[in-house]
Amino acid sequence: PLMKCWICGANADSDEHMIKASDIRCMFGHISQEHPLFRRVDDARREMVQGIRSKKLKFSTPLCSFCNNTRTQQNDQSWTSLCAFLKNRRPAIRPNTVVRLNGAFTDGLRKSMLGVHLYFLKLFGCLIVGNSIPINIQPFAQSILAGSAHPNVCLSFLAVSKSRLREHAAITPVYSVKLGGRIIAANWFYCVGRIAVNVTYAEAIQKQSSHVHLWHPSSHAKSIIIDDI
Repeated sequence: PLMKCWICGANADSDEHMIKASDIRCMFGHISQEHPLFRRVDDARREMVQGIRSKKLKFSTPLCSFCNNTRTQQNDQSWTSLCAFLKNRRPAIRPNTVVRLNGAFTDGLRKSMLGVHLYFLKLFGCLIVGNSIPINIQPFAQSILAGSAHPNVCLSFLAVSKSRLREHAAITPVYSVKLGGRIIAANWFYCVGRIAVNVTYAEAIQKQSSHVHLWHPSSHAKSIIIDDI
């Protein structure tokens, strides 16, 4: 039997890229047999990737085509716009830079930053379902279906300082904190060149600290503070 889409419950017939295809193309150009990409999972040997549509670049998590494309297409585009804005900013982003987001989007700042939040919510949901992480997936699905923010998921935006890390695109495993056998907090990183995003889930969120500046759509902030990785 076909697996069911974790967002809407329809038959799953689509796969989501772990790193957005446009981010891969931006960093590495056209991927082909003549110009392959190499992928490594943890400490395993590198394996060749011969095309942008390769299963090696995608989650195995069940999604339907409508949710993965039509329903979330605008969210994906919001991240594409923000990523390009941060990469092309002059002077280049550095830790502790306050970045005003005016000009990052053509579709309205508040709506587009909600889209960025929902894009990473989709990836987070794929990680939770694909790795059987004991975090309730229903609020993730409901947020995407309703186009509304998950109250317990925040983002922070980082500048990648180490030059060798800037040569890679990667997502990390999900790191979690348990209390009484229950996950009360979890986070993972999405890294593309000199830009990274820290995606954080927490039952109780402390929005700001001296090292981590968490952003949530409810803040309606028109700027973000860049952290370091």
